Amino acid sequence: MKLVLQKESATPIHQQIYHQILNRIQTGALPDGEKMPSLRKLSTELKVNYLTVNKVYQRLEEEGHIEVFQGKGAFVKSKHKTKPFTEEEAEQEVFSTLLQRSQYLVNRSKYHYDFSKAVVSPGLLPSHFLAQQTKAILDENPMILTTYGPVEGDEELREEVSTYVEQQLGYQTSADNILITSGVQQGINIVANTFLTPTDTVAVESPCYGAAIDTFMNRGNAIVPIPIDEEGMRMDVLEEQCRTAPPKLVYVNPTFHNPTGGTMSEKRRKELLELAETYGFLIVEDDSFSEIYFDGVLPPKPIKYFDDAGHCIYLKGFSKTMAPGIRLGALIADDSLYESLYISKASMDVGSPLLNQKALLPFMRTKRMKDHLEKLRIALQIRRDITSEILDVYLSGNVRYTLPKGGLNLWVELPEGIDIDELRKRANERSISFLPGSACFVGDAPTPAIRLSFSTLSDRENTEGITHLAQLIASLV
Repeated sequence: MKLVLQKESATPIHQQIYHQILNRIQTGALPDGEKMPSLRKLSTELKVNYLTVNKVYQRLEEEGHIEVFQGKGAFVKSKHKTKPFTEEEAEQEVFSTLLQRSQYLVNRSKYHYDFSKAVVSPGLLPSHFLAQQTKAILDENPMILTTYGPVEGDEELREEVSTYVEQQLGYQTSADNILITSGVQQGINIVANTFLTPTDTVAVESPCYGAAIDTFMNRGNAIVPIPIDEEGMRMDVLEEQCRTAPPKLVYVNPTFHNPTGGTMSEKRRKELLELAETYGFLIVEDDSFSEIYFDGVLPPKPIKYFDDAGHCIYLKGFSKTMAPGIRLGALIADDSLYESLYISKASMDVGSPLLNQKALLPFMRTKRMKDHLEKLRIALQIRRDITSEILDVYLSGNVRYTLPKGGLNLWVELPEGIDIDELRKRANERSISFLPGSACFVGDAPTPAIRLSFSTLSDRENTEGITHLAQLIASLV
């Protein structure tokens, strides 16, 4: 078992060992029944005290992750019934942690009623307008196809993004503090590559956007889940964590949270910044949905709006609400962080595709964008309400959910007796898919839950699919 320890890290050695072993168990890299290295062997390999490893094993045993048999050793006790590594795989075990955990929970097959992906139905997006504008751009300047874009992004687009975030979100920033990215996910990867070593600790919301968990887990980071309530991430729990082992970074999706749809209160946003200043950690604010608010009620200002000390890195996505095929986002950071992020992005892609950036410009500069967002909010609110009504008709009293005030998702908690794997199997047989709640937790999900994305299908397909799924759940209840 190849573990990476950083002796100079603020995270204690025993916690580094514990989190790396736990991550391997939870991802299935250490399968159920696998024999663990002996205490003496692991302490020798890691060049740490025998008692340090013993402390880790005791904690893993107390939490039910391993079983210790007198005279035989310690064995993994996991729900992941992964087959043991072959001899060749064992030699390359260090690569096994790079498998993206949540991707195995997202259906790769095509289903007629697909509620598993948080994307907007193509029929609700300005496809024809963007196609016309892209053609016009190429007709006017065909050389754009043979021109590299700058690492930081096209200057015109960065100026437009600066104007956009001021008009839409009330936050003022300079184009010089903006990096254009290939979506929010690349922004998360850039931040992780820039500021995190494999043994740093990251705090995330619980539940959390699954692909963000994957990013940090695949780097070997110790991930600390912080529970959320109706006001967002619980700052009392985060502060308690900071007193013992402050995280290097806190990742949050505070506005129309993926997967639950909840929104962090302004009070919590300010408290998070206060903790960041006190304990010296970075905040990554993922904002993919804030324009999609319902009932005419605007969400709170972004965390970055209140950030006077430069602790927050703000990620804005344009793919979901405007043009998924163009795949663009923006990263906004203060001068103290920007240069390092710029260097990290340069090592990734040497600049996002220039045509994609130019294609978005006409849309952002015209009234069409404002009109589009208003129509999109109306259309998605209708889908949200229909989804809610169907669940109430078939499952009233049997499921729990909070009606989201914006975004693309509905988080549905099911009765304790429901087997999510069985539900998923039966749903797939009916050409229905959803995202299991377990994809959104660092460890085991506390209760059976599913995420339904009501934005993907047409009104008719959404109604049909949710009805079929609700009836299926009702039959299992």
